[in-house]
Amino acid sequence: MGVLSTYCQICGLPVQHDHYVPMEIGSMFHIWRGDGDDACDPIVPFGPEHAWLRRAVGLRLDDRSAEIAVEGIVHDGYIQGFGDDGDVYDGVGDSRAALHSACWHLADRPATWESLEHLELPVEDERYREQLFDFEAFVADGHAWKLVDPKCGTPDGLRSRQRVRAILEA
Repeated sequence: MGVLSTYCQICGLPVQHDHYVPMEIGSMFHIWRGDGDDACDPIVPFGPEHAWLRRAVGLRLDDRSAEIAVEGIVHDGYIQGFGDDGDVYDGVGDSRAALHSACWHLADRPATWESLEHLELPVEDERYREQLFDFEAFVADGHAWKLVDPKCGTPDGLRSRQRVRAILEA
């Protein structure tokens, strides 16, 4: 199994907190996953307003799958606990598309990915979508507000919600 980020197919942000953290010695990296087994601290300070990034939905691609959505934590292309039915790869797997639960709700909880498959990931954030998302550069470049839960009533939360709604309306 390889290490990779999975991206919400609506907003383009990762559906996890997984990211590389440089080791103190050498050119190697730790991977911070936020699962309690991390050998390092995250490179950016995640707070409660960032928990939504980890609430993933695997939306069925079409009506051939019985379950409309499976929900959970994503690591390395799979929603944990669902085996092959949780395969969302880097955003679209064999039978499911990855979305943040918040983004799925803002899209009015469609029953299949078919109604959303016309969406394109925001190009302005493409440079941060690497093997694992580059949270450090993203925040340093002034995009921290995009990481705030779109359900938050804070100015950054409202701005985040407006961003997701604009993507859905495009």
